[in-house]
Amino acid sequence: MKNVRSIVWSIVVVCAVWAGSAQAAQLVAMPTADAAAPGTLELDYLFHRGLHTARLELGLHPNFSAGLKQEVGGRLYATVKAVLAPETEQWPGLAIGGEFSSSRQNLYAVISKQLGAPHLRGHLAWGLGRYSRGMAGVTMMLNPVKVNNAPTTSLFLEYDGQGLAGGVQAQFSPELGVNLGLAFGHGLNMGVRYRLAF
Repeated sequence: MKNVRSIVWSIVVVCAVWAGSAQAAQLVAMPTADAAAPGTLELDYLFHRGLHTARLELGLHPNFSAGLKQEVGGRLYATVKAVLAPETEQWPGLAIGGEFSSSRQNLYAVISKQLGAPHLRGHLAWGLGRYSRGMAGVTMMLNPVKVNNAPTTSLFLEYDGQGLAGGVQAQFSPELGVNLGLAFGHGLNMGVRYRLAF
């Protein structure tokens, strides 16, 4: 356990030295109140809690996105998200969404809000299916401005209804982002996101 802790802290420190992040439609397992930008296609791969997941999300409107999510060796879901109220200085953003398969439906409402400081943002989600236990997360942007070739980087911590996960998200370009972290009690998690504009 001591070696894993050392590795995780080393990754955090290295990324912090180089480091900020862009707003994303989800942290690791929990959604945010942001949708994919219109005219974009987001392709994601995630390894979290021992499960491999591939996701495709299409931004159809500034406040609406739809897509597919495949749990490798498991269910295929159709996904939708509608932003009912974008985040403002006074009010949190509010979105509703769902994941629909032939045998399971997961519905949620989520709010996201900047928490005082410009680099700190919180998220709360609640709903049915995998969202019934509630979810909460916070992101802290380390370097909001990309300098030279260093990625913008943020730290994240989330409770996804099953347990805590935390780590680092790095945005290398507007198109490419990665996350690396630890799902406490389940080992390392990682993900890659690629965004195409059309």
